[in-house]
Amino acid sequence: LAVAYDDPRLELRIEDAIGWAIREAPGKPDTFDAVIIDSTDEPLISIWTIEFYAALRRMLRPGGVLIQNTQNLDVPDQITHLLGLHQGGGFERVRAVLIDTIDYSSPYIAFLSSGLETVCPGPVADAEERAKSIETAWYTLAMHRASLVVPPGMARRWPALADDSAGCQVHARVASLTSPRPTTAPSSPMADPASS
Repeated sequence: LAVAYDDPRLELRIEDAIGWAIREAPGKPDTFDAVIIDSTDEPLISIWTIEFYAALRRMLRPGGVLIQNTQNLDVPDQITHLLGLHQGGGFERVRAVLIDTIDYSSPYIAFLSSGLETVCPGPVADAEERAKSIETAWYTLAMHRASLVVPPGMARRWPALADDSAGCQVHARVASLTSPRPTTAPSSPMADPASS
């Protein structure tokens, strides 16, 4: 990251990001490809507003995304609150991204929010070819794809996160991402995520 400080495109600001976004959005439409928010703790959660998210939406270029960690499933009201803010701010697509982390109980949920022009999140088209030249310890394409699948319990509680009108396969069976569907019936409903 430190090398990025030498990039002439970088402008480092240390100030109230919420106030800055609301103030600057009218003069900076279509400025950013991505906005990252990495904070969900109080007091910030209570000062975020629809106006703030609308400002972020305005500053994103077509195809741009907002990614924000939200919370784990132990705090469902916070997930509901942030989903409403993202949607109210004009993000037509809000996708859940499941993250395993040692810091919080898993799955930890992030939102990947965008306009309608951003269809389906996931690995880039040539990801499999790129992966051949990279040795990883923990990351795989199957894990990446699985992080974008909405579990049935989340789909029931937050139907908007399970909206598959764009054909993103948010309900895809995790097993089908890496292997063909088994030819024998599962021994219990828990053995097949599609049946729960």
